[in-house]
Amino acid sequence: MSEAGTPDNTAMARLRQALERELGPGETVEWHGWQQARVDPKQFLSYVFSVPWTAFSLAWTGIATAAVASGGAEDVGFVAWAFPLFGVPFVAVGAWMLSRPFVPLWERGRVLHVVTDRRVMKLVIGRELSVDTLPADRIGPAQRREQSDGSGWLRLPVRIGRDREGDREIEYFDIGPINDVAAANAAIARIARAAPSGAGSASALSS
Repeated sequence: MSEAGTPDNTAMARLRQALERELGPGETVEWHGWQQARVDPKQFLSYVFSVPWTAFSLAWTGIATAAVASGGAEDVGFVAWAFPLFGVPFVAVGAWMLSRPFVPLWERGRVLHVVTDRRVMKLVIGRELSVDTLPADRIGPAQRREQSDGSGWLRLPVRIGRDREGDREIEYFDIGPINDVAAANAAIARIARAAPSGAGSASALSS
């Protein structure tokens, strides 16, 4: 397998070992790529909501804490502290929303995308190993977003169905951002064509 230009580390070594365990007898790797540590500017659009949310949560918690503390230690009971404590979960949610655009930086060397002659896999290593698999006979027509440097994203439709309200709903298998997204797309197209049901089988896109 060709390596992407990402420095080696313990997480990457663990992912390589995990991939070797996942491969079945005679299964070969057609393509693989490490997820890029790229911050998507579009993710910062969430700041329109998350910044006011976090500011309000911090203000509420701070004002409530100051109000309770100013009452004097002898007058403060557990019930009084419930007011500032009520704001802590909201501050935590705000911090999580503010950090979301930077998640790809943490994922550097921790997400491996693989195309074998039988399936597409996404292996993620954190506190535990997560493996998502898409069999070749369930691959639908890929949607590709490609940057000028050849990197990009792939979105593979897995199933089209209806939600509880009867609205059309599509499930996707997402890949990227990765280097040389065209090579990944070509490998996926090859295994989809070679699958028993053909590329983008009817069963893959039926509800």
